[in-house]
Amino acid sequence: MHKLSLLSNSIYYVCTLYLLAMVAGCGDKSKELSQDTNQPNVLFISVDDLNDWIGLLGDQGHSDVKTPNLDRLARRGVYFSNNHANVPVCTPSRLGVMTGLSAVSTGCYSNTSGVQNKNLWNETLALPALFRLNGYHTMACGKIEGHACYDIEIDHPEQKMWDERAPRSFNMTDDLMKDGDGYNGVYFYPFPKGGSPIKKLNPKYKGHSLCAGPIDRKDLPTGKMPDELSADWAIERLNRDYEKPFILGVGFVRPHVPYTAPQEFFDLYPINKINIPSEPKGELDDIPMYGKAMAYGAFEPSNEMLVRDLGPDYRKHLVQGYLACVSFLDAQVGKVLSALEESKYADNTIIVLWSDHGQHLGEKRSWRKNTLWEESTNSPMIWVVPGLTKADGICSQATSLMDIYPTLDQLCNLQNTNNVDGISLVPQLKNVETKRSTPAITSYSYGSHSVREERWHYIRYYNGEEELYDGDSDQGEHYNLANDPKYKDIIEQMKGHLPKDIHHSAQKSKTFKTYNTRADLWKIDASLIPEWLQ
Repeated sequence: MHKLSLLSNSIYYVCTLYLLAMVAGCGDKSKELSQDTNQPNVLFISVDDLNDWIGLLGDQGHSDVKTPNLDRLARRGVYFSNNHANVPVCTPSRLGVMTGLSAVSTGCYSNTSGVQNKNLWNETLALPALFRLNGYHTMACGKIEGHACYDIEIDHPEQKMWDERAPRSFNMTDDLMKDGDGYNGVYFYPFPKGGSPIKKLNPKYKGHSLCAGPIDRKDLPTGKMPDELSADWAIERLNRDYEKPFILGVGFVRPHVPYTAPQEFFDLYPINKINIPSEPKGELDDIPMYGKAMAYGAFEPSNEMLVRDLGPDYRKHLVQGYLACVSFLDAQVGKVLSALEESKYADNTIIVLWSDHGQHLGEKRSWRKNTLWEESTNSPMIWVVPGLTKADGICSQATSLMDIYPTLDQLCNLQNTNNVDGISLVPQLKNVETKRSTPAITSYSYGSHSVREERWHYIRYYNGEEELYDGDSDQGEHYNLANDPKYKDIIEQMKGHLPKDIHHSAQKSKTFKTYNTRADLWKIDASLIPEWLQ
């Protein structure tokens, strides 16, 4: 867990050049009373791949990061510092948010495993559909739901989610599409000009998204990044009149790869002053074989191998790009927050901001997500609830993204009758010191789970191998305690929280098969393990 204190404002408000621009663009519309209803509105902000590199965390996140708007939002309410994704990858994580159900309940453990519980949409309403059926006007822009939710409305008309839906992606020019070299997912564009440097290692690596670089606005169709267009769409909706209470979903794709943003955000982080994550010598010595197999990654070649092949400067280049994207994302959040503050809905709108999971930037020789370590599972979550939350609240209790569903259900009196795996956060929103007895469970690839309590983090892989970390003394999770006999009782206690897998996804999950095959082979012949993973 993070032991946090809110730091001096002066440290994090050095980006005034774009803050002033944001405030100027929000207009001077006078505040009016919100609609006459007991139902609060909801501003539902989703962020892709945001880890804990947030300014208010100081050195416990990243010492260089500049996020004045995320900081000011957190200072208004409660920051959940020990919050975790139910799965550390996009589609199943977002499915968990939208249903309040875990991967064990849905059978969705990865982007490729699909939803194995075919009765899911007969038994559970997607969160926006629940709001809509309770009299809310539902609106969304950008990336929110994930693939598992996109097609349900065809077979389940009652699951209609959004009354208004902006495009999930925006038209790119032919030149910008060429830079992506056929990368699947147009909503993640643009790529750096000329494409990813990784393709220079081998032509078959074209379209590889682990890359970074500034974007010239003149090369963008409208002069704006897709996330900026999403912010504009949301701001326009906040300036409208509504007869019903509303939920406005705003999905931002940055800081997802490729790490691209306008030049001014790269200028905030001079490359010669970038700090990159460090690791103790021999950090992977105590990692079991299955953990190393996950660290290698689900695809060939391994991201860490490619980064190494491009040299030490590429590592720093990627960290710079990620930081630039975080500040770019922060600027978009700031514009939307300022629009809400200047609107008639300011005093009757719940704000919840969440990231679908974390992001590795070289820690444990890993990049992106797709592990059960803290860098992947930890997902920033911030709540502001008028009349309930107090300023400057930080909750260190272990919580889950699945808790969003039952929390909004309770706060908005939606009267959901479906069973969910998440637990309402209302007690912690009232008092951040309120204890929780249930840990946060993260699953990745069938049969592998993470159990996170306030202090301890336990990992058990499909083949029975284990890891245990002390969040009080080892926040970086550098030292695996699972083989130390004096922690036997702690491990037995944590084992008691492991879920029982129901929906086996092995037949359809290439990821599951890859990890198991790799771990088994490495156990037979350790010489097959890459030198950098030994």
